[in-house]
Amino acid sequence: MKIKGQSYLLVTLLFGIAPLCAQLRNTPLDSLLFEQNDFKISTTKASYQDVVIYDSKRDSLNFSTHSIADPTECEAFYASYYHPLSLVGPYYSYEYGAATQEACGPMGNTLGITTVNVRTQQQVPIQELFTEKSLLKALKNDSWIKELAQLNNIPISKIKTYKAFLYFLSETASMQFLTPSFMVLDYDSATNTARVRFVAQEYMGYDHHKHFQLGLTLHPKKHLKVIFKNQLAFTLGAYKNGLTK
Repeated sequence: MKIKGQSYLLVTLLFGIAPLCAQLRNTPLDSLLFEQNDFKISTTKASYQDVVIYDSKRDSLNFSTHSIADPTECEAFYASYYHPLSLVGPYYSYEYGAATQEACGPMGNTLGITTVNVRTQQQVPIQELFTEKSLLKALKNDSWIKELAQLNNIPISKIKTYKAFLYFLSETASMQFLTPSFMVLDYDSATNTARVRFVAQEYMGYDHHKHFQLGLTLHPKKHLKVIFKNQLAFTLGAYKNGLTK
C-alpha cells in the first residue's frame, strides 16, 4: 500500500528465507563491507573495537557443539546469515536468520531484525530513538491497524501510550512486534523526520517464518537530531537483505 502522508504506514509481506539449496549456492565468501571508527562489518561478522557483535561461523560452531542429533541417523544441518540494514551514529540495525534441520525433521527457519548500540552491544528499543508522540500518531493512522482494531472492536483512539499499543498488537495480531526490531530508511533534516521500518516475525506454518513490515514516519528525539543529520552512515537498501524498502 502506498504511503499517502507522513502519518500513514506501509505494510509489506515478504518471505524471509530462501529455499535451502538457494542459500547454499549464494553463501558469500567473507569480505569486508563497512569500516568506520573501530566498527567493522563483513559478510559473516560484525565487531566494535574487536569485540564481536555477531559471527555466523561462531554460530555454526556453537550449533555443532550443542547438537544432540545422532550421527548414525540423519545428519543435522545449520546455516545462519546476517545482513546490515542501517547505521545511525552507534545505532546499528541488522537482519539475522538461520535454517536448521535436526533429528530427521523438516527444515525450519528463524529470522528477525534487531538494533543494537555497538558501543555497549545492548539492544535499543525504538522508543529510545523516537518520540512517543510520533510513534502513537503513526500507529493510530495506519489503515492495517485501523482494520485490526475494527475487527476486534477496540477503539485505538483511546490508547494513550506506546506500551499499551504494543499490548494491543500482541493481543490482536498473529505476530509479535519486538521494540528493537526496526531500521532507518532515510532522514529529512528540514522536518526532523525519519522513515522507519518496524518489523515483526510472522509464522507461516511448518516451522517457517517471514517478515511483516510496517512503515512509519517518526521524529527522532531532540538530543538525537544532530546524530541523524551528521552521522547517518547507511540506510536500508545499501546492502543485500530480505526486506522491502
